[in-house]
Amino acid sequence: MTQLHQVFDSYEEEKWLAPELARGGEGAVYPLQDRPNVLVKCYHKDYLQKSGSAQLENKVSAMQSVAALRNWPGVSWPLVSVYDQQQQWLGYAMRRAVGVPMHLMAHPMLYQKHFPNLDRRKIVSYLINYLQQVQALHCHQVMLGDYNLQNVLCDPHSDKVTLIDCDSYQLELNGQLYPCPVGSADMTAKEHLGIAFNQIRRTPESEAFSMAIILFKCLMLGRHPYDIVGGADPVSNLQQGNFAYGIGNKGVPKGPWYNIWSHMPHRIKSLFIATFTEGAGQPNKRPTLAEWEKSLAIYANEIDKGWHENAIKPAAPKGRDYQGDSQRIIQL
Repeated sequence: MTQLHQVFDSYEEEKWLAPELARGGEGAVYPLQDRPNVLVKCYHKDYLQKSGSAQLENKVSAMQSVAALRNWPGVSWPLVSVYDQQQQWLGYAMRRAVGVPMHLMAHPMLYQKHFPNLDRRKIVSYLINYLQQVQALHCHQVMLGDYNLQNVLCDPHSDKVTLIDCDSYQLELNGQLYPCPVGSADMTAKEHLGIAFNQIRRTPESEAFSMAIILFKCLMLGRHPYDIVGGADPVSNLQQGNFAYGIGNKGVPKGPWYNIWSHMPHRIKSLFIATFTEGAGQPNKRPTLAEWEKSLAIYANEIDKGWHENAIKPAAPKGRDYQGDSQRIIQL
C-alpha cells in the first residue's frame, strides 16, 4: 500500500497530504495537511488503466464545470483536479463531508449504536432531505445511477444529509453523456438489467425506482422490498414485480418488519405497491421523487400530531382499534 505525501494543482503548486483517511477499490482519500476540511481522492494506477485515465479525467473536469454544484451544501462535489509532480492526472479535491453513513441507520441492530436517539420521525426527515438533494441534482442533468446507502452521510445533529463519492454519477453536459459505470443489480430498474452499467442512460423513472428501494430499506430497517422469505432472490423477484408487501400482505416477514409495515400510512404503502408491482415493469407507473417528498412531508406532519407510531420497532402490529398517541388518528 503506497502512502502519498503530496500532490500538485494545475499551476504546479505543491499540496501536502495528511495520513490516508480511507481506501477503496477505486482509490484512496487524504485530507490536505493545512486544510483538513478538504479531501483529495487519488485513483489507483491500475484503476485508471482499467477505466481509462483520459476518459475519467474528462468526466471529472466536466463535473467541475457545473458551477451551481460546486458550493451546493448537500453534495461533496469534485472541485479541482490534482496531479503528480510530472503533471499526470491523479484525481480531484472535494469538500469534506461529515456524518454517519445512512446504511448504519437502516441496519436492524447498528442504528442503536450510531443513532442512539433515532425515531421514525427523524428517519423521515433524513429521507426528505435526501430526496431534495437528488432532485436538485436532476435539475442540473445529474443522475445518481449507483444508489448506495454507504454514500450518504447523515448529520446526527440535524436532519441534513450529504452525498459523497459523486464522481460515479451520470452527467449530461453540452450534448455529451458521461455515464455512471457502476451499480448493483438489486438496486437497478428492470429496464436497465442485463446492460453494462457504463452503457446505461439513467432516467428520472429509473432513478425513482432505485430511490424507492432506498426509502423502503430505511423505513423497514434494512429489508429489501424484493427480499421475500422462502422465495427467490431479490433480482428475480424484481424482474417479476413480486412484491410481498402488496395486497394481502401474504409474504411480509414476521417480527419487527411486519409491525413496521402495519403501522405505515396507507399513502406511503400505496406508493411502494405502485412502484414495486406495476411499476417494476412499467416506468410510467412509478411515483416521482416529488410525489415521494410530498407524501413523506405529510407523514412527518402526522407523526408530529401523534397520528402514527413514532417508534423504530413498534412492539406490536397496528390493531384495528389503534387511535394514535393523540387519540385523533384518522384512517388514511
